[in-house]
Amino acid sequence: MITGYMPALVVAAALRLDLPATIAAETVTVEDLATRTTYRPDPLRRLLRALAALGLASEVRPDTFELTARGRRLQPGVDGSLYPLAAVMLHETMWRGWPVLDEAVRTGGTAFEQVYGTVDWQVGSEYRELVDRSMLDETRSVAAAVVAAYDFTPFTCVTDIGGGSGPLLAAVASAHPHLRGVVYDLADGLRHADGVLAAATVDDRCRTEVGDFFARIPPADLHLCKSVVFNWPDDSDVSAILANSRRALSSGGRLLLVEQMLPDVVDGSLPARLYVDDVNSIVSLGGRLRTESEYRSLLERAGFALRVRPLPDAPGSYSLLEAVPQ
Repeated sequence: MITGYMPALVVAAALRLDLPATIAAETVTVEDLATRTTYRPDPLRRLLRALAALGLASEVRPDTFELTARGRRLQPGVDGSLYPLAAVMLHETMWRGWPVLDEAVRTGGTAFEQVYGTVDWQVGSEYRELVDRSMLDETRSVAAAVVAAYDFTPFTCVTDIGGGSGPLLAAVASAHPHLRGVVYDLADGLRHADGVLAAATVDDRCRTEVGDFFARIPPADLHLCKSVVFNWPDDSDVSAILANSRRALSSGGRLLLVEQMLPDVVDGSLPARLYVDDVNSIVSLGGRLRTESEYRSLLERAGFALRVRPLPDAPGSYSLLEAVPQ
């Protein structure tokens, strides 16, 4: 565990050297790869052997390598690509925050605020684009499980609260042609949403609307809200969002929260990485994961009853929290 950062930095180096994209579906020798890339053969060989030991490549013959199925997912643009997530998590911008985690614990706030004076998605345009792409791909991977787990047929109008690029609404509307919808977010968050809706061919029924969910939320009979509550560690901020949703829902409406939820105690039911992800929020976003009892309390104070619907097919240990107005 003490040397756990080393494998991550091996992968980071491979990405910066474009090795997954360069090797792709080929079987390559160290000599050929070094000639194509102008990298030095000996350190290249040793890096490839480390990738093989990590299960990302295979040394099929001495000094001859190909990517494994896991390694191929580090290529950009392929189905199931982990490249956007890896590019964010292994970017120097992210790593620079972790050494001052202890100071963030001592003083409050986030490590990013201490290092950069701001939060992560505002740190440089290149990094912001990586974060946007990673969030888009991650939401797409969860959206399929949401569509499969919930009956959307009783509803007609959907507002995706803080929906960003709109992949969740795009997936729901694609599966249910009777639905109309709005992706509601700040202008900066909506930069890619029109393109995502058009690519899903739902732009004739779904649109974007610029606004602040702390001020108001557009009326609808269904509100979607993925990873928004997580982003706000202060319960008073969450209460304001939930109250605005409650006021804007029509009779018989529902609020669906898609969130990662912790048990009341660390009981081994969830992978350790989820708790590490929660600590990563102290480094970057400033959000926090909550327990079921915390969600239930927040929702009850806003006038909702909570029904938890597990999403066993969703990556990332997400749950669907159905909030029923009372």
